[in-house]
Amino acid sequence: MAAFFCLALAMPAQAQDKVRLQLHWVHQAQFAGFYLAQDAGIYREAGLEVDIVPGGPGIDSLQNLAQGKCHFATGWLSGAMEYRDQGFPLVLMAQLIQRSALLLITFKDHDIDSIKELDGQRVGLWGGHFNIQPRALFKGAGIAVKEIPQNVSMAPLLEQAVSAASGMYYNEYHQLYQAGVDYDELRVFEFSKLGLNFPEDGIYGLESLRRQNPDLCGRFIAASLAGWRLTFEQPDRALEAVMKRVDAAQLASNAGHQRWMLNATQELITHRVGRQGLGQLSPRDFSLVNRVLVDQGLLRKPVALASFYQPPPEKRP
Repeated sequence: MAAFFCLALAMPAQAQDKVRLQLHWVHQAQFAGFYLAQDAGIYREAGLEVDIVPGGPGIDSLQNLAQGKCHFATGWLSGAMEYRDQGFPLVLMAQLIQRSALLLITFKDHDIDSIKELDGQRVGLWGGHFNIQPRALFKGAGIAVKEIPQNVSMAPLLEQAVSAASGMYYNEYHQLYQAGVDYDELRVFEFSKLGLNFPEDGIYGLESLRRQNPDLCGRFIAASLAGWRLTFEQPDRALEAVMKRVDAAQLASNAGHQRWMLNATQELITHRVGRQGLGQLSPRDFSLVNRVLVDQGLLRKPVALASFYQPPPEKRP
């Protein structure tokens, strides 16, 4: 809370600037820091009135940002780099998730003990930037899998329709447990441990806004990161903020799953940087993503770090 009070004292009295934040998925604990920044008055103390808009299937948060439908958006680093390469002037202002949460999940009784043993097997993959790491992994291992389009459900794995399925550590992995699967029944391949650690959720804005109103950008990023720090200090309060939105949206989830997601998200956000280093982007991780995207023909040339990563002026004293 000390960071919050310092932030509040540092801000002069001013009219509330209206800001729209577009999330890249539905309301869940993955975005708890933004909710608590709103509910605890951190945005208000920073002179901001923030409209937090949920995403979901068929909603491209970064495309909405590029089209001027919001001021800020969350999204994955790989997807944002592709947009930047296509000429959309997106800039990364804060990198949240530092360790990739993407997994390939199989049952131990399938006797798949290594990635090479997926050769020729049916593997459930999500579309878009979610399949970049799996395809790079398969290419590096010299194998060819039968790619099966996967939706948001883990039913294909549970019903034995695929030998392995995609999942996020903070989400689908725990959904399997809630569906009655014990963790010791599963074998998990973590991309972060297989040489493909792609940082995921970040906060993006347009280059024009960053240039024309650095103060607004600085206040929003500082308040958002303060919301995340408060989330880690007061997880019960953060969970309450999450469930308020989950219930209002009538989403099929529960407090147990959201608490798991909240704990997992903290691990992923504080990985290597701790609570005080929130928002930093590792040049080494960025270079890795660049190299893989170019290798797969998804970028025409590497994205320049200096023009892409533009954290606004620090607003916390």
